[in-house]
Amino acid sequence: MFTSRLMIASLTALALAIPAAAQEKSRTKTFEGDNVSASQTTTVNKDTGTATRNREVTNLNTGNTASSSAVRQRTETGSTIGVVQTGPQGRTRSVEGERTRTENGSTFTGTATGRGGETYGLAGSRSRDGQGNSAASQSITNSDGATLASRNRTTTRADGQVSRNVTRTRAEGFNPPRARGKRPRG
Repeated sequence: MFTSRLMIASLTALALAIPAAAQEKSRTKTFEGDNVSASQTTTVNKDTGTATRNREVTNLNTGNTASSSAVRQRTETGSTIGVVQTGPQGRTRSVEGERTRTENGSTFTGTATGRGGETYGLAGSRSRDGQGNSAASQSITNSDGATLASRNRTTTRADGQVSRNVTRTRAEGFNPPRARGKRPRG
């Protein structure tokens, strides 16, 4: 009888602990080199649909530190993202937006703020049909709504052949920022 009570108490404690453990998982990676020290912590909560990633990199020779923080939140129709990067001189840049699932792909709308305080509009879409054909487009606009850069891609499949067409435009003197990090997964 005592053993059964002990077993029931143990199973009850285990059953109560499992949901708490399943809610949030965190992973930290560190790197220590001759010239640089870095750490990254990723936390995923599947119950709330939230994923976060925080990074910090320090130049051991100068003491300068750069950091970034990213958050992705699942929504009913897709997800929202927010990324903030801070450079060694304390200047920041950020991106925020919302990805929405569509019947055969997704769309993205958002804004970006550069290190100099300039703001940009971001838009994109992806689609795929059941035959392996796909299309994607991205655009960056300035605060007046003028397109600074765009990229359009179509891929078609027919008779065992794949055809890919990519067009790009860029306003003179505009250099779009390159994506340096990936959004946190979860």
